[in-house]
Amino acid sequence: MKKSILSIIIAVMAIGVGHAQIREGMIAQPTHIVGKRIDADGEVTSTLEADFTYDEDGRPQTFRIPDYYLSTYYTIIDGYLNKESTSHGNGHPILTENLSYTYEEDKIKTALYTWSHGYDYPQYWEYTYGEDGRLARKDYLNGEPGYEEFHQHFIYEYENDGKTKIQNYWTSWPAQGMLLRQKNVYQYDDEYRLISRHIEDYSVEGELVGSTIDTYTYTPNGKLDTQVTRTMADGGWANSHIMHYVYGADEQVMEQQDGSWSAEDGEWVIDHKVVFELSEDGTTYTVSFYKKSGEEWVWDVFNNQTILFGSALKNQQRTMRFYQSEVHNGSGRINQFEMTLVYTVEPEYLGTNDNSLAHCSIYPNPGSDNVKVAAPMEDAVIRFYNLQGQLILARPFDFNTEINAESWPSGMYLWEIWHDNNKETSGKWVKK
Repeated sequence: MKKSILSIIIAVMAIGVGHAQIREGMIAQPTHIVGKRIDADGEVTSTLEADFTYDEDGRPQTFRIPDYYLSTYYTIIDGYLNKESTSHGNGHPILTENLSYTYEEDKIKTALYTWSHGYDYPQYWEYTYGEDGRLARKDYLNGEPGYEEFHQHFIYEYENDGKTKIQNYWTSWPAQGMLLRQKNVYQYDDEYRLISRHIEDYSVEGELVGSTIDTYTYTPNGKLDTQVTRTMADGGWANSHIMHYVYGADEQVMEQQDGSWSAEDGEWVIDHKVVFELSEDGTTYTVSFYKKSGEEWVWDVFNNQTILFGSALKNQQRTMRFYQSEVHNGSGRINQFEMTLVYTVEPEYLGTNDNSLAHCSIYPNPGSDNVKVAAPMEDAVIRFYNLQGQLILARPFDFNTEINAESWPSGMYLWEIWHDNNKETSGKWVKK
């Protein structure tokens, strides 16, 4: 889906399940959303509503989004989530999309993404892997085979046992003979948490034209604390942007704070924030938007910000993405979302290897000397802990990997799968 058509305003972030009002072993799903427009005095001027439906296994089937009438339908094919979306303008369909995959040795080989806006636009991804199972190359084609109007190429290299990942990104338009390049160097710590990303942009002639570095810090409990962006200017690094997260005692995110560096004051100035609140009974999640006006915080509009919503079920990944059309006069923007939640018992899936149920699989379970990991995501990380909370192993992988657990003592282990600094899912594995 092209961003020029829809603006992504909420991306996926896992909601924790340890809220004081919710007992262990339960997870949240959104069932209803009310988007509110609020004036400067805090009065609600209008509301827009949307609903969700799920299948008997708790997987999303349909949802509609306030203010853009976007309906999405999910199907499960070979254990993986596929979707078909239709958005409506004034009651008329204007866009549909579908995503499907082919597999080779349990890894995604090709991805076909088709969207239609009065004409079908097919887009293809082809994946190539190295001998170690890591992703080595990803090629993108826009158009029918043989009609190579636009290309994207991602070339991956790994160093330092995968703690350094080098991604060269190329774009080309064969008809124009253009070739652009971007180089990304990712650095990870011993738990394979992202600690920095260095981005270099090159011109068609191969000259370095821009450089940016993002650095990440974490709380003692492993939550993302800050992301700081610096850009190269006048031969040195200059602070430009900061994103900071504030958590409550129950590890629920309470605020996302955004700001920029003030050269005059020599400090970061936080001027926007998003506030998250979970009701006392744990049934309603509220997302509100503010900006700094002098010393006061006032209502802000929902304007293409990257926030949250999603939930992760053990061995089964579910995601929701919210879109809103760009309304230039501001009348279509929303100041607040209220999401009604329903909680369902989290299944254990221990002792099973039914991939038709699992989007993330750890098997065999129970197992012995080797454990296999499969998840429908690239650039993921699997972590194993003993029951004392000590890290036993952390490993990056793309779609699947196999771990030698021969030296591990018999007993129960806790595992987590992480992607893009978010814990997607977790569970238990038993070694016989």
